[in-house]
Amino acid sequence: MKTIHLLVEDDYIENFVEALPRDKVTIIEENFRVNQKMFQELAQNYKDNKTTLVPYYESMKDLNSLLKEKE
Repeated sequence: MKTIHLLVEDDYIENFVEALPRDKVTIIEENFRVNQKMFQELAQNYKDNKTTLVPYYESMKDLNSLLKEKE
Protein backbone atom coordinates (compact mmCIF):
# COMPACT_ATOMS: atom_id res chain seq x y z
CA MET A 1 0.00 0.00 0.00
CA LYS A 2 1.02 3.60 -0.56
CA THR A 3 0.24 6.58 1.63
CA ILE A 4 -0.92 9.74 -0.12
CA HIS A 5 -2.08 13.09 1.21
CA LEU A 6 -5.12 14.81 -0.25
CA LEU A 7 -6.71 18.15 0.46
CA VAL A 8 -10.48 17.84 0.11
CA GLU A 9 -12.95 20.66 0.66
CA ASP A 10 -14.96 20.27 3.86
CA ASP A 11 -18.34 20.36 2.12
CA TYR A 12 -17.28 17.55 -0.27
CA ILE A 13 -15.49 15.20 2.14
CA GLU A 14 -18.50 12.98 2.90
CA ASN A 15 -19.25 12.40 -0.79
CA PHE A 16 -15.59 11.79 -1.48
CA VAL A 17 -15.20 9.22 1.30
CA GLU A 18 -18.40 7.39 0.32
CA ALA A 19 -17.16 7.10 -3.28
CA LEU A 20 -13.98 5.27 -2.21
CA PRO A 21 -13.98 1.45 -2.33
CA ARG A 22 -13.77 0.34 1.30
CA ASP A 23 -11.85 -2.83 0.48
CA LYS A 24 -9.13 -0.88 -1.35
CA VAL A 25 -8.72 2.32 0.71
CA THR A 26 -7.94 2.91 4.37
CA ILE A 27 -8.53 6.41 5.68
CA ILE A 28 -6.01 7.58 8.26
CA GLU A 29 -6.64 10.71 10.29
CA GLU A 30 -4.20 13.57 9.73
CA ASN A 31 -2.42 13.10 13.06
CA PHE A 32 -2.91 9.33 13.35
CA ARG A 33 0.78 8.52 13.21
CA VAL A 34 1.62 11.13 15.87
CA ASN A 35 -1.11 9.74 18.14
CA GLN A 36 0.09 6.19 17.48
CA LYS A 37 3.66 7.10 18.52
CA MET A 38 2.41 8.91 21.66
CA PHE A 39 0.34 5.86 22.61
CA GLN A 40 3.28 3.50 22.13
CA GLU A 41 5.49 5.70 24.32
CA LEU A 42 2.79 5.95 26.99
CA ALA A 43 2.22 2.19 26.96
CA GLN A 44 5.96 1.60 27.32
CA ASN A 45 6.09 4.03 30.27
CA TYR A 46 3.28 2.12 32.00
CA LYS A 47 5.06 -1.14 31.28
CA ASP A 48 8.31 0.24 32.74
CA ASN A 49 6.43 1.69 35.75
CA LYS A 50 7.58 5.22 34.91
CA THR A 51 4.05 6.60 34.85
CA THR A 52 1.14 6.16 37.22
CA LEU A 53 -2.24 5.07 35.98
CA VAL A 54 -4.72 7.86 35.20
CA PRO A 55 -8.15 7.28 36.77
CA TYR A 56 -10.94 6.53 34.29
CA TYR A 57 -12.89 9.69 35.17
CA GLU A 58 -9.85 11.90 34.56
CA SER A 59 -9.11 10.25 31.23
CA MET A 60 -12.72 10.76 30.11
CA LYS A 61 -12.50 14.46 31.01
CA ASP A 62 -9.33 14.71 28.92
CA LEU A 63 -10.99 12.87 26.04
CA ASN A 64 -14.02 15.16 26.23
CA SER A 65 -11.73 18.21 26.04
CA LEU A 66 -9.94 16.74 23.04
CA LEU A 67 -13.21 16.05 21.21
CA LYS A 68 -14.50 19.56 21.92
CA GLU A 69 -11.22 20.95 20.58
CA LYS A 70 -11.67 19.00 17.31
CA GLU A 71 -15.16 20.44 16.77
